[in-house]
Amino acid sequence: MKKRNKRIFWVVVLLVLVSVSTLSVLGYKKSHNNKDKDENNVVKDNVKIITEESDKQPILVEDDKITFDSNPRYKKGDVIVSGITSSAPNGFIRNVTGVQKTKGKYIIQTEPAVLTDVFEKAHIYKRIELAESQNESESYHIKYMNAVTNELQSSNILCKTEDEDNGTDYMFGRSFEEKEDPVSLSGEAGTSAWVEVSIDIVHGDIKCGIAIRTKEGAKASLECSASYSKELEKQLLTKKLPDYQFIVAGIPIVVTNELEIYTEAEINLEGNIGVSYELTAETTQGFNYNSKTGKVEEINQVTCESDGLQWNTISISGDTSMGSSVHLITKLYDASGMDMSLKIAGKAEGEAKVTTNKELDGYAGSLDLSIVPEIKGEIVVDTPVFDKNLLKQPLFEAALKPLWEKHWESSVNWQDDLQWKENDKNEESQETTKVSYSNEYFEVIVPESWEGEWTVTEEDNTMNGIKSTLYRFSHDPADGEEGGAADVYVLDMSDTSIPLSHYSRMLPSAGCEEVGLTSFGYNDVFKMEVANGFFYENGATITLK
Repeated sequence: MKKRNKRIFWVVVLLVLVSVSTLSVLGYKKSHNNKDKDENNVVKDNVKIITEESDKQPILVEDDKITFDSNPRYKKGDVIVSGITSSAPNGFIRNVTGVQKTKGKYIIQTEPAVLTDVFEKAHIYKRIELAESQNESESYHIKYMNAVTNELQSSNILCKTEDEDNGTDYMFGRSFEEKEDPVSLSGEAGTSAWVEVSIDIVHGDIKCGIAIRTKEGAKASLECSASYSKELEKQLLTKKLPDYQFIVAGIPIVVTNELEIYTEAEINLEGNIGVSYELTAETTQGFNYNSKTGKVEEINQVTCESDGLQWNTISISGDTSMGSSVHLITKLYDASGMDMSLKIAGKAEGEAKVTTNKELDGYAGSLDLSIVPEIKGEIVVDTPVFDKNLLKQPLFEAALKPLWEKHWESSVNWQDDLQWKENDKNEESQETTKVSYSNEYFEVIVPESWEGEWTVTEEDNTMNGIKSTLYRFSHDPADGEEGGAADVYVLDMSDTSIPLSHYSRMLPSAGCEEVGLTSFGYNDVFKMEVANGFFYENGATITLK
């Protein structure tokens, strides 16, 4: 009897221990599941995940199959999602269509899958700042139509990190200076960029979108010293940016990015011209897609600030444009996404030339000046990821309205201005302007009543190797008379490796009126006049030969 009671006692103790252990395990699992439960993002039961930390790694990933050296225990109908791994650097989403074992290897036959095969429900928003070495992001679980739209319309200040130095104020950029005689093109182009990914899935329906937000800055200066016709293009930067991975309910989502920056010029003119501009622009370009309607909504916003196109010329007939462009491709798993490009060009078209007609402001003719953005964008689908019905399609390709434009005319009768000659001056004017200085390039005439003399000073600036000659006539007035002076700076521009913009730095800035740049083969001269009396009735004048 005692032995029987003893056995009953130990059975009861064992049952109690098993019950306590079971309750503890169940309690842990319940607590653990509640902790990790994500009501906004629900993954389907047949989804299998591969990450760099997974025990079973594929040894070969091909377009239609994945090879393992041990049994991964996948079956037909499973969905495999891979993050960034050594065998799949861009990740992938695949449906399993079959499994076979060959020579000790396990071959998993696959076909492309989409996000609705992975998620039963998902509400995701991710903003990624593109960088040289890594990307930063902010993640929100949000309702697609409201918060995402507002976010796309908000304004951000974009700038590069402190440890970057590419010659511009932006995350990516380059300064440039190119010369192809007789053209020189210089400046800088840069961009900072964010990628915004939004996904909203509910029971097989998906609303999704990609938007690329950028801030660009550009400075460009083009000098053409002779008649020329050609298109120029220079690639400033091409870069495959690091892939970015973020996790949603255990699912790795991979974003890939490629960036290119170009500078371009198109010249078709007779004569010579100098044009330059500086601007900043903010853009948002992208798309939203709704699988219920099958419709794609374009996102396209461009704003710009600029003081406009600056120009100078001796003689031009034709047109010229120059600027920079940014090209960015963003995809999920390097398979589906957005391809956008933005080009902003400064343009000048018409006829103009320098004139000594005192009634005009140094130039005769008519020019149309503008700064114009041109955009291109398309949805790229190498392999469907968002939805099987979302295929490759153009979004926008257009030259937008000018960000800045100006029509300049020397006068209402600008055609007559172009034909004006020095001989058109009246006899009275001729009688009062007989004191002159002349060389093979120009002639300077001052009023006969001026008392003074011409001085010629030659200088050799050893700092930059530019030689200059100053021709000066100074007039000391009598009581009650207006003073006057005529200064002409002639710079030796025979060294064609020096950009034209460098020569203007040799000249005084205060009180100068530009007369112009003229070409005599390789002996170009740049002339400026310091003229207290230049625009007076009896002031000094310069005639270019």
